[in-house]
Amino acid sequence: MNTVIFLGAGASRTDGAPLQSDLFKDYFECIKKQSQLTNSHMERELATFFDLMFNIDVDGGSLEMINFPTFEEVLGILDLAESRNESFREYDLDNIASNCNRLRQIRMFLIMLMAKAIKEKVQNNTGRGYHEVLVNKIYEIKGSNTSDISFISTNYDILIDNALAGYASANPRGGENIDYGLEFTNFTRENDWCRPGNHAVKLYKIHGSLNWLYCSVCNTITITPYQKGAANLIADYTKLPCRECESVLLPIIVPPTYFKDMTNIFLSQVWALAEQSLRKCNHVIFCGYSFPDADLHLKYLLKRIQTGRKGNSVLKYSVINNFMGKEENTRKEENNRYRRFLGRDVDYTDLSFEEFAENPGKIII
Repeated sequence: MNTVIFLGAGASRTDGAPLQSDLFKDYFECIKKQSQLTNSHMERELATFFDLMFNIDVDGGSLEMINFPTFEEVLGILDLAESRNESFREYDLDNIASNCNRLRQIRMFLIMLMAKAIKEKVQNNTGRGYHEVLVNKIYEIKGSNTSDISFISTNYDILIDNALAGYASANPRGGENIDYGLEFTNFTRENDWCRPGNHAVKLYKIHGSLNWLYCSVCNTITITPYQKGAANLIADYTKLPCRECESVLLPIIVPPTYFKDMTNIFLSQVWALAEQSLRKCNHVIFCGYSFPDADLHLKYLLKRIQTGRKGNSVLKYSVINNFMGKEENTRKEENNRYRRFLGRDVDYTDLSFEEFAENPGKIII
């Protein structure tokens, strides 16, 4: 049976990654705790942005009581402004004044902010790495025959990437165990990230990844193995230039909003491969994913898959999204969202991602 394991933000949270609703607070609190609030251009621009757009003073006292917008809300309105070729006061797209292109610059700073917040939280996590646990258990069950297992992730972090690539393995180059479906520039370099092997597990990151860097001049994509390339851009973007044209590389990040920009050729390729993987599968396991209304592109894809199957073949769905303290009303609403859209073939379990990682054979048949 072909199985697709779908990873949402709740899965990453088990290994320390912050939820989108906590990203901004975590970032500014981290800077304050480390006494690193400086007058750098990025930090000052971000502080000004939150003051002007949301009336939030990040330089003030405690941030605990501040109700920050979510990451998807902020990037969503910026992307919508760009798609409509409109601007906000002080944040223009095109003019001849000093704030020209300031909106796009803020978007890039927000992505770097997210990268740093995730990096800090994951590094400080002292708990067990459940993505690694899950991957190890799958290999115990399947051995080298993992061709019927694929991962689709909406997460930008690289927790599942590192687990699949085998960070602790004897092979420092990595790459053999993971297939993103992309042609990285690294493949042509000696002693660099290598092409996936015959038994590589497919991983399709449909919203982009913090370890993918794109050159808009050469139209190429590079992977920064085991590290968040977008986070490294914060320190010094000149250290990660395109090796062909020396242009500044850019992260590929798309927020899960109604107004996604899916025009990037590599992201479009990932979505096409994810669709192919879903068409071949018999079982989709949603982990840490609440099936939000805003993720309409994914719902569209799932409905195409569901209604385009041959004959009477049934696509089974399992939901793994329980956690300690989750309110019953939240569970009921979430269960209803899944069943309302996907129908009766949804097994809404009471398992947490940690429990699934420890014993995936209970769900994967």
